[in-house]
This record gives sequence, structure tokens and C-alpha cells, in this order.
Amino acid sequence: MSVGYDKPLKDIQGAKGGCDTAGTGTGGLQGASVGYALNSKKDGRTYADIRLIGKKAYFKVDVRGIAQLAGEDSSEFESALDQLPPAAAPLKDLVGGKWISVDTDKFEEFSRQMSGSAGKGATPKAAPSLDPSVLNGFCNSLTEALSDNVTLADLGKSGDADDVIRVSAPARPLVEALYTSVTGVAKGIPGYPKLPAKGDFSDVPDRKLSADVQLKDGRPQAITFDIAQFADTSDWSAHLPLRIGISTDGAAQSAPTGATELDLNGLQEAFSSMSGGDLGDGATGSGFDQGPAAPLTESQYAELQRLGIDRDTAESMNHSGFAFDEIKGLAPQLT
Repeated sequence: MSVGYDKPLKDIQGAKGGCDTAGTGTGGLQGASVGYALNSKKDGRTYADIRLIGKKAYFKVDVRGIAQLAGEDSSEFESALDQLPPAAAPLKDLVGGKWISVDTDKFEEFSRQMSGSAGKGATPKAAPSLDPSVLNGFCNSLTEALSDNVTLADLGKSGDADDVIRVSAPARPLVEALYTSVTGVAKGIPGYPKLPAKGDFSDVPDRKLSADVQLKDGRPQAITFDIAQFADTSDWSAHLPLRIGISTDGAAQSAPTGATELDLNGLQEAFSSMSGGDLGDGATGSGFDQGPAAPLTESQYAELQRLGIDRDTAESMNHSGFAFDEIKGLAPQLT
């Protein structure tokens, strides 16, 4: 996985303003590129290649290869794709190992339409906005959690690094502090389920964990974290280091040539015709609920309470469009 910018990190909007500019816009994403590839070192085969460059996302997936790795047969899935209308041709290209692309702005609009935020012929509602002060408070709370728990130690020189700094923190207190920060910002997100005030972190190691940061010419060169620290053992002879390299001259992500663009509107119309109605109309049997969920009754609140879901959480989820059966089905994850 690689993440890059077309400018020094110190010049990125979010980095320059710190917590004072948290939540004031997405300017910090301009000029960013993200790449992810799943490769096999054994035979050099690429199973997945995903790139996000500007306002375009590119995908190439070896579906047959992934199915083979999982011991599955992809023929049934491919047969289902053969039944799709011509507008879904890019999906067939994806399965065939070809590049497809999608405009991220159009995909966001498409997602809003598919989420059932508007009825037939209506303009989809904009996603609920988050008060910038909420993110500002979260940023400050996160900074406080880190400063209260993280310590730094100079380990001197190592290899070609000018300095090595060990960053350490007691795992469980740090996670508890971070959870407090997250619950604080969650309260300010419209429709977000209420989180328990006190989390259960008994599974988090109750010991100090550390990572080493290598500096070269005053800049971070690499971060190394020994994953073996999570092992519940007193034998520290085994190590599994994860190293993240940071480079100012790495190869930039490039847009692949010949990618087929996914026509989201055409795809929506095609699936609508297959389902016998408009995907934007919940009354046509398309399977997309366009209206609010039925209000919960007192007996349903009581049943959810017995399952461990308090009234505030149930009410918040219900107002967000979750019906009683859906909330009930999520009880194992919420409690």
C-alpha cells in the first residue's frame, strides 16, 4: 500500500492548521494519491490493484485467481454476470482482469440515491453535515490522549539512520483514552448510534507497546513495529517486524491507460429495468426502502432493552432508518 502527495506533507492544509482547521473542508485531500496492490511473491501474480488519483478511482481484480486461493469456483459468479445488461459490461471487464474506473463524486451521488434518501422524482437529501467544532474537539481530545500516554526515548544511531526514536505507550490506558475521544465525537454525528460510555478492553494487552522511528536528515525515514508484542507469551525471542517506509522520491501513482469508465446512471437504470421498477422508488419492489422506518413501540423498546440495547441507541438507529427487526439483528454487535 502506498500513499503520496504532490507536495511536502508540511504544506498540506490539514497539517498546517492542526486542530484549528479540523473539519473545515477537504482541501487536504487535493493532490493525494493512494495505491493498494495484492501480489504474490511466489509467482509475481497481482490479485488486486486499486488506485485513487484525484477524483478517479481505478480497479483491477483477478477474481478467478482470488477464488482459486480461497478454494472456490468462480464459474457460478461469472454465469450470473453473463445475465447482466450491456450497461454492466465494465463489471464483466473487472472480472476479466481489465481496468475499470469510477468518478468518486458521481459514486458519492449514486450511493446517496441507492441509500433510499429520496423517493421517485425527488432530489436526494445531502448527507448530514458535521459541525466543524465537533471535529476540532475530537482532534484536541486525541492530542491530549496521545500526549498523556505516549513517551519518546532516543536510542541513538542505527544503520544509515541519523537517529532512532522509540515511541512507547501503555496499550490499555491509551486505547481507553482513544475510545473516550471517539465517543465524544460520535455524540455529534447525526444519526450515529450511541456508544457505551465505558468500553470493555480486557482483551487489550495490559503492557507497554513500542515502535521505532528512524530519522534521516531530520525527517522520518521508516517506522518499525514488532507485531509479536501482541502475543501473550513471556518468550520474546520471536519477532515479526512491520516496517513502513517514508520516501520523498518514491514513484508516484499513475492512472492506468485503457480503463473502462463505469456508467453509474446507466447501471442504475439497467438494474431498475431488471427489478421491474425505479431504484429510486421504494414502492416498486426494487428492494430499496425509501421511507423512514416505522417508529418503535414501547414493547419493542422493552425487548431491545432486554437484548442489551438501551433506549437512546434504539431511538437513534430507528430515526436513522433502521426497523425493529434490523436493530434486533444487530444486537450481538452492539452489546
